[in-house]
Amino acid sequence: MRFPRLVASLVAVACVAAIGAGVPASAAPPRPASTTDAAFNTGSGALDVNYGSYLSKHDIVYNRPNTDPKYALTVGNGRMGAMAWQQNGLTMQASGVDNSQQGAFGGGLVNLRTTPAMESGFSRYQQRLSLYDGTLTTRYDDNRTVTVMGAPGSEVMGIHVEDGRSNVSGVTLDLGLWDVSGLGNSGDVPNLDTWKTVRTYADADSAGFSRGQDDPQGFGYTLAASVEGAAYSTQVVDGRTVRLTITPSHSYTVWFTTSSRKNAPNQDSVAQAKKALSQVRATGYTGTLNAYKNWWHAFWQKSFVQYGDQSGAADYMENVYYLSTYMIAAGGYGDYPFHFINGVFRSTGDSTKWSNAYWYWNQRDVYNSFLASNHADLMSGFNRLYSRNFDALKSFTKQRYGVDGIWVPETMGWDGNARGTVGSDYTKNIWSSGAEAAYNMYLQYRYTNDTGYLRNTAYPFLREVVKFYQQMLSRDANGQYYVANSNSHETYWNVPNAITDLAAVRNVFPIAISVSQQLGQDADLRPQWQNILDHLIAYPSDSSTYLPHTPPIAQTRNNENVAAELVWPYDRTGIGYPDQQKAVNTWRARPFPYGNVWSNDAIQAARLGLGGDAFDGMKTMLNKYQNYPNGMTSNTNGVFEYLGVQLNVINESLLQSYNGKIRVFPATPSLSGYTGKFTLLANGGFQVSSEREAGETKYVGIKSLYGNSTRVVNPWPGQQVQVRSVSDNSVVLSTADPEFTLNTAANRVYVVERVAKPFSQYGHTTLTGTANQSAKSLAGTGSTLGLNAS
Repeated sequence: MRFPRLVASLVAVACVAAIGAGVPASAAPPRPASTTDAAFNTGSGALDVNYGSYLSKHDIVYNRPNTDPKYALTVGNGRMGAMAWQQNGLTMQASGVDNSQQGAFGGGLVNLRTTPAMESGFSRYQQRLSLYDGTLTTRYDDNRTVTVMGAPGSEVMGIHVEDGRSNVSGVTLDLGLWDVSGLGNSGDVPNLDTWKTVRTYADADSAGFSRGQDDPQGFGYTLAASVEGAAYSTQVVDGRTVRLTITPSHSYTVWFTTSSRKNAPNQDSVAQAKKALSQVRATGYTGTLNAYKNWWHAFWQKSFVQYGDQSGAADYMENVYYLSTYMIAAGGYGDYPFHFINGVFRSTGDSTKWSNAYWYWNQRDVYNSFLASNHADLMSGFNRLYSRNFDALKSFTKQRYGVDGIWVPETMGWDGNARGTVGSDYTKNIWSSGAEAAYNMYLQYRYTNDTGYLRNTAYPFLREVVKFYQQMLSRDANGQYYVANSNSHETYWNVPNAITDLAAVRNVFPIAISVSQQLGQDADLRPQWQNILDHLIAYPSDSSTYLPHTPPIAQTRNNENVAAELVWPYDRTGIGYPDQQKAVNTWRARPFPYGNVWSNDAIQAARLGLGGDAFDGMKTMLNKYQNYPNGMTSNTNGVFEYLGVQLNVINESLLQSYNGKIRVFPATPSLSGYTGKFTLLANGGFQVSSEREAGETKYVGIKSLYGNSTRVVNPWPGQQVQVRSVSDNSVVLSTADPEFTLNTAANRVYVVERVAKPFSQYGHTTLTGTANQSAKSLAGTGSTLGLNAS
């Protein structure tokens, strides 16, 4: 996070007024709750959802042209993205995940214009971000359609134009770059001059410009374009602009790419750009669009959530959930992670906010939901940032601390450098980031059952983090281990027994012991690790709450609620734990409620079973930080963190499994007409589905992906339940216990049901939706999605 910021940004009233009046948050009134049907498909082990129609209710719709770059809608293909607005035609800023260090620099501007203007002489207008298809489509009356899409698995995107007008006399595409002469070093690059140097080209097939071509770390890119379906010519306009002049046609496609040196053979981004454009033209618009849609369709079918109510407020939050998922995934499949500020979506040139590194605290907000939503491939990109820098981190740890192990800087560069950490009092004495990184790698294994990843990547990293703590902990005369001096994250500096470090030890040491046994490694280290656990000082606390470190409490330097970190992400307490009430007290006494764009308060509320507080927390965060109708923020301290928080809160409100127990609807808000439905992934490799309507949980469907065992919390306390194996309809377990162990076979589907009301009593339904056609607003806040016609 950014450490100096202690005051959250206020919602700009002028922005809200410019957006226009919203309509109720759902495109159609939620259907009445039904206690007689269910959408669970016992064959697939997931809910039956018509994803196309369901997600269409969450499309972002602009019913008038938007000329404000801040409100620009987002579109991306996983490795590059663009923000689009109306300015002398269609204008977009394109960016690629791997173009520059930490995504610090933008790619360039793409402007498509016609004579007469595409946006002139129309009576009806609609721009729609279709989440299901991943496309951004603009329609002017019935005779002009512009669709922005991409080629999956590439650094190529396209603009397809269908223009039925007969009077078009000219079509021009410009690729341009803003003035970079005064560029600041937000990327912490070793050679800033190469990022100020622009090289243009134009040949018979394409035109483009490049920068960063002499970056000694191998970054840099080429933004180039070509055309399919119409004749065209190319030219260099000036030192930072190239142009494609296109012969008017009723149907044509402009292809553009931000080809990165990092992903190009021999780091030749110009040759790579030309090759990528040639390949996509050969595939053609129709084939590429179909592949792109199929990619997004497959992405969405991995999971499902419904979080709705009669008022529309919860539906608005569900809309933000799907929009946030789209935004992050649209830039989450590069070689490097989607940066919590830079991402691939900005409309401000190279201007960014403040980060020149990856802050673990901020990145975890963006990424940590994706294991539960069954997108381990997204989470792996985040984890890879740390695992790929194993050697660099180990070497620097030895140099800095003189110990054999791994310390992870809280603010880390793409190559593992700690330049953003060691010079700052806020971060230089934080120890706990490495434990978070190691734990997330272990969780990746737990959700995927990839034992090769566990053996070769997760455990080696985990072991080195544990070894670091083993050597850094102090021991008193009574044999008790403690932390003499570290930061309790950024908020309390140089304090004894930072609760983050004690939680880190209690989290990763038992995992290291267990995994080392599983893999048959490090038998000599296990007793040492267990001895530390057995003699580790207790968490600092008073009679009713946990404290951030051993008193007296140090001066506050930032606005983190450090003591609540025990709940999430360290997973040390929660529902059903002996200290649950103390954890709740700690959460309620937290000093900085929703104090910044990265605040994770609502996630912790869900973990503690505080469904109403989790709902209110999401609403508070949106009111504070979702200031623009495209879902983005005016906050000066971050961009994408609060969107990731929404993802975590809804997932944790519907399903929890962090402690090896499957618990459905653990944090249900008390809302009129609340409806919760989901298919999510549980720790251990279990695809879990359930539905709750009219205050009733109907069933729990469990598809065991790997044949592991799990614990299940009885959703109907005190009632007799049975577990039925769908394949042969046999009852494999019957109990009224509060929780029970379920032994499973791989790829088998099980239904947990009440004996008094078994699953067979429900009729079958498929979940659908009605396409959104207008702007939405969240009652009681300034938050809106979309633009109305006036």
